[in-house]
Order: sequence, then C-alpha cells, then structure tokens
Amino acid sequence: MSPKRLCLMSMAVATVLATAACAPDAVRNRQAKGFNSYLDTIQHACANTRLGSRPLGDWLRSGGDDSDSNYVYWLDQTSRLYYQRISVPQYRSSIAGAMGGDKPNAAALDCIVRHLPADRPTKVPGSLL
Repeated sequence: MSPKRLCLMSMAVATVLATAACAPDAVRNRQAKGFNSYLDTIQHACANTRLGSRPLGDWLRSGGDDSDSNYVYWLDQTSRLYYQRISVPQYRSSIAGAMGGDKPNAAALDCIVRHLPADRPTKVPGSLL
C-alpha cells in the first residue's frame, strides 16, 4: 500500500473515531435501557411543558434529528445529568442558557429533574468510563 493511501486511510479512521466520540452517550448507546426508560417517562410526564419553543412531549416523540442542534445538545446534557456527570444546577443552567432562559423553561426543567430516578447509575452501559 502506498504511503499516500495509508495516510488517507489513517485520516479517515481518525475522523470516524473522533466523530463517534462526540456523539452523546444516549444517541450512540442502545444498551442504555435505564436512560431510555427515563426519556419515556419524561415524554409522558412532561409532555405539556415547553422547552425552548417546542412542547417537550412532541419534541421527544419526533426525536429531533442530527440537524436539530438544540435537541442533540439537550439529549447530551440530559444524559450527563442522568449518569451523574453533571449536577442538577449545572444541568438547569446549561439548558436554560441554550434554550432561552430559566423562567420560560422552568416547568420543563422542574419536571425533568423531578422524575430523575434516585438510584441512577454513574456509568454508561458499554462505555469504558
């Protein structure tokens, strides 16, 4: 194999690995049954609250997509909260900052936090950390 081709292959592999490492745990980890169950709970219990400009229940039902940066960010931060990588105040601050403030999002944030399981894990299933 030529050095140029080897270099291109190495760069492609590095790009794929770097991209996968940036994805939120909840998106790339199908083993996260507890977290997925928590999202289902939020979808039903918090359906009529608003996060940003959208009803939370509708947003979770549609699942957003990769081009919806607010959804991807929210999912990543909520995964971090669930797995105890950030505290409730850090979560509230980060989501409020991204979604238009604490006051307009208070009902959704209160509901999300209220439904956190007391015995949630600290390790993401299938992860090394």
